[in-house]
Amino acid sequence: MIFKRAIFIILSLIAVNAEAQLIDTLIDVSPYTLHFRILKGKNLPILFESGGGMDASQWDSIATVLHHRLQATVITYDRAGFGKSTLDTANYTILQEIKSLEVALGNFGYGNADFLVVGHSLGGFYNRVFAGRHPEQVKGIVLLDPRIPSYEDMSFARNYFKSLDRKDYEPDDISLYHLLANMERNSNYVRQVPLPSEIPILNIMAEKGPFTEVQENERFQADQRSFVKAAKNRKLVLAKGSSHNIPYDKPGLVIELITNFYQKLRN
Repeated sequence: MIFKRAIFIILSLIAVNAEAQLIDTLIDVSPYTLHFRILKGKNLPILFESGGGMDASQWDSIATVLHHRLQATVITYDRAGFGKSTLDTANYTILQEIKSLEVALGNFGYGNADFLVVGHSLGGFYNRVFAGRHPEQVKGIVLLDPRIPSYEDMSFARNYFKSLDRKDYEPDDISLYHLLANMERNSNYVRQVPLPSEIPILNIMAEKGPFTEVQENERFQADQRSFVKAAKNRKLVLAKGSSHNIPYDKPGLVIELITNFYQKLRN
């Protein structure tokens, strides 16, 4: 299985359009420096948000294939504190992160662009805040086993953080600690951000939840089902056999579902 996945990634990287213009750079968006990888294309840009504690490399094989198939501009980046991006703990809020993202997109010439946004897990929070601030620009959202903000999610985040010990986090893991420290606050913030009901959403749910407790996994999936039922233009797809990290377990499925969703948006 690992060998097959490695071959898939290698073939995906080879598939890059030879004429594609790759931008791989750090950009100052005070109070952070963010690392971006952009494959420039001629069609609707796709903006990816990684799962919590992960960086843009989560999307490498998927982004490359989608760029080649759809001739789309594909934008991935490391959020503050992860990958090659820096962190300012004094200004570490989800709203500040989104504002920094907006500055970066403007500097790259995409400040007024339309987007398909894609997010895994915690990345769905960032998709929702971005869509709430730019409802006319976000043409669709694809969520991969997303966290759904709620009082129950806030309670879980609060209790989980209480179980942690700051001493257990090495300097290289300090960004993860701050992310976990802000989980409850971020969930509360996102919960109150209006998500325009007219934006079509595809929710891809993992078969196996991310938690060790059966009850929490059931809540996590029930939240996704309720979220999808809340609007007519939302669809739920079960990624059979997948763990929470759907981009890693089922990259081919993710590519096919995003391709179909993207083509429907363009049509």
